[in-house]
Amino acid sequence: MNPKGRLIIIRGHDTDPTGDTEYELTSYQLLTKAFRLLSERKSIRIEIITTSNLIASSKEQYAAVLEKEGYSNTGFIHLRKKQDLDHYYPRILEAQFVVLADHTAQICEVLKGSAMLELLNRKYLHEEDFTIAGINAGAMGLPGLVLNDTEATDSGLGFISNCIIDTKFMHGERCKILIKAVICHQECLGLGLNSGMALIIEKGYKASCLGNSSVMVVNARDVKNKRLGRGASVYKKNLKGHILTEGSVLNVCTGDLIKNNLLPYNLNFVNRNMIQ
Repeated sequence: MNPKGRLIIIRGHDTDPTGDTEYELTSYQLLTKAFRLLSERKSIRIEIITTSNLIASSKEQYAAVLEKEGYSNTGFIHLRKKQDLDHYYPRILEAQFVVLADHTAQICEVLKGSAMLELLNRKYLHEEDFTIAGINAGAMGLPGLVLNDTEATDSGLGFISNCIIDTKFMHGERCKILIKAVICHQECLGLGLNSGMALIIEKGYKASCLGNSSVMVVNARDVKNKRLGRGASVYKKNLKGHILTEGSVLNVCTGDLIKNNLLPYNLNFVNRNMIQ
């Protein structure tokens, strides 16, 4: 079945979490922009899941950004170990928005195999007003496969199974890592978000672009030979993709565009320059 809930994938420019960055949108600017698109209610219950590494000053800044936009019903859940989960279960039960902040590995390790993850999955599948958002590294743990510095591993939370998300994306070496991962897992699209960009995924497949930067989409489903050599260069025939901007809508199951708002070049055009 198609999930009734939604996912938000965010890569913000977070050098200034108060939102004063001149050109690039911060994570919480993108988050509140997505909130406004998805719900008119400012009273929605928001729970932000963090690890103990989020210091109090950052928490206060993030809460202040949300409160400035009118979202005052916000709580912070600090997951350090699995024993914490029972305490926070009732709060997740009441939440309409759940946000996973940074530190993917630690959050995934605590949540995997837990009753709280089962609850999140159940709400995502069956509740139309429920949304799970991942911020920066937190977004990379939402699929089943998580991209690290060399490859994709099955350490994610599994809310979506047909894509690999990279919120550390940049052209050059990081681009090659994403492309190699997608060639090895051809059932998945690679989604590389540049700074200041977000995706809203509805019904488990419909991904709408939001922000003032771009998203690189890598599609290796038509690549016949998935073997990779030992060298740094990668070139594969039939490797496809797009570079999307705000307003583009992508079907992440098929790799097809639902609404076309491309930059004036795509991956086919820049293959040799970017990955060979």
